[in-house]
Amino acid sequence: MRRLIVAACWALMQAQTQAQAAPQRIVSLNLCTDQILLQLVAPARIAALSWLSANPESAALHRQASPLRRVRGHAEEVLALRPDLVLVGTATTRFTARLLREFGVPVLALPGVDSFAEVQAQIRTVAEAVGEVAAGESLVAGLRARQAELLAQQAGRARGVATQYLAGGRSAGAGTIYEDIFAAAGYANGATRAGVQRYGPLPLERLLMERPDVLVTSDYRRRAPTLGNRLLSHPALAGLGAREFVMPARMTVCGGPWNLEAAALLAASSSGSPP
Repeated sequence: MRRLIVAACWALMQAQTQAQAAPQRIVSLNLCTDQILLQLVAPARIAALSWLSANPESAALHRQASPLRRVRGHAEEVLALRPDLVLVGTATTRFTARLLREFGVPVLALPGVDSFAEVQAQIRTVAEAVGEVAAGESLVAGLRARQAELLAQQAGRARGVATQYLAGGRSAGAGTIYEDIFAAAGYANGATRAGVQRYGPLPLERLLMERPDVLVTSDYRRRAPTLGNRLLSHPALAGLGAREFVMPARMTVCGGPWNLEAAALLAASSSGSPP
C-alpha cells in the first residue's frame, strides 16, 4: 500500500513538473503552425499568431485566431513578447528564426506537409513541444477515424479521376497532399497520371488527353481575375465535359481536419448527398 502511495505521489509530482515546464507564452509565425497551435492549447498560452491567421481566405481557423494578437514576424516584435517557444515554417521568417535562436529563444521549425501521415506527425511534434501530448493523440485519432469513415463510404464504388487545374495551368501531382484528399473522396489524381511531380504545370493538351471527371479549381479564381485565369476559360475545357468543383483554398493551404472536410465536400458534390 505504501508503495502505491509513493508511486502515486511521484506520478503527481512528475505531472506538475511537466505542466510547469510547458511553454506558456507561445508565438507562431507561420499560418500552418498557427492552426496546429490553436487546436492544442488554450488561447491564454498564445502570445501571438502570424498576421495571416485571421484571414478567412487562407486560414481554416480564422475565427478562433481573430481575438488573438497577430505579428508580422519581425524579430524585435517577437522578442518584446518574451516568448518561451516560437513556431515557424522552414521556408518562412528564416532570418527572424536565426536571430531568435541567437537570443536563446526556443524555436521549432516545421516544413510543409504532403500527406495525411505528415499532418499527423506534425501534430504530434507540436503537441510534444507545447506539453499537450494527450491532446495531440486525441486530434490524430480523430483524423484517422474521419479518414477511415470517408474511405469506407467510397468502398465498392468505381473511382473517378479528379484533376486540380489552377491559374496558368498549374496542378498538384504525385507527392502532394492532394493525393490523399482525392483518395478520401473516391478519386484518382489525374495530374499524377499525367506525370506531374509535386506542384507544376499541366499542359492543356495533356489535360484533354486524360479526360478527368472533375476539374478541381480554387476560389482564388473568382476573387482575383488575372491573365493566368484566362486559361481556365479556354473553349477546350468547356468541351471536355468535366464537372468543376471549387475547393476553398483555406481547406488545402495547411494540413489538418479541414483537408478531410474538403474531401467530404468533393465526394458529396458527385453523389448529391450531404458530406
